[in-house]
Amino acid sequence: EDVEKKRLSIYQTIKAYWDSHSNTLEDGISWCGRLDKFFIPYHKDGLPTVVSPEAVDRFCAAETLEEQREVLQQLPMNDIGELTRQYLSKKNVAKHGRSEAQYKFLEQPADDVSTIYWKQMCRVCHDVPVKDNFYLSWFLRGSRGFDPNIKPNYAPPYLTRDGFNKLKVSELHYYKLVDYIIKS
Repeated sequence: EDVEKKRLSIYQTIKAYWDSHSNTLEDGISWCGRLDKFFIPYHKDGLPTVVSPEAVDRFCAAETLEEQREVLQQLPMNDIGELTRQYLSKKNVAKHGRSEAQYKFLEQPADDVSTIYWKQMCRVCHDVPVKDNFYLSWFLRGSRGFDPNIKPNYAPPYLTRDGFNKLKVSELHYYKLVDYIIKS
């Protein structure tokens, strides 16, 4: 009985929170974190100034590494690199994306972090298959690349229909979590 009252109280608290934050759900909960919000201007406003969304889509749709590299050669990599290095500068990331304190663990000078990010991005774009790589697709295209009805599906597995259905089946884990919270 007491557990049911606590469970109801937790539910009411959660419901009140999400009822007052419905815009977060409507915009997509996957994109509401600080770092996620940080990247939105990059792929929404910045990247389209140096490369067309259609060219980015062609890159993201490449079926093979060879095709991916061919598309990559046609992109204005110097311009993309300059934009990316500016956007991922220590100052900009610390102000909008991540805490500056995280830089103390870098082996390289923190001032050079944007170059490190850019080199890593180039390596990934050249050597890692982009097909079904929802992280890279989201970084380059944002939610514009997400459509659960198409393949390749540029979405995290938990946002696909199959993934959602698997999560629905695991409802039992939710109740175990609630019981754990109540008992703690």
